[in-house]
Amino acid sequence: MVILLKNGNSHLKYKTSHTTYANPVWYNHLSKNNKTINTLINSMYKRFQKSKYVGATNKLMFFDNQTKQHITTIVTA
Repeated sequence: MVILLKNGNSHLKYKTSHTTYANPVWYNHLSKNNKTINTLINSMYKRFQKSKYVGATNKLMFFDNQTKQHITTIVTA
């Protein structure tokens, strides 16, 4: 899951080099890999709702980590 932050929230991004910042990326827990896609998305969304990113996020984008295919997007703003 990629967390796309609103403008002005660079302090929540990860520093990748001296001048580059990236949006946070979360992965599902390995123990959950045998679950359905919808179950994984729901559990990751619940974790997101309890995080520091809730008010600072525009969208959540979900991808399949093996195929790199986009699964779905949730607009939070």
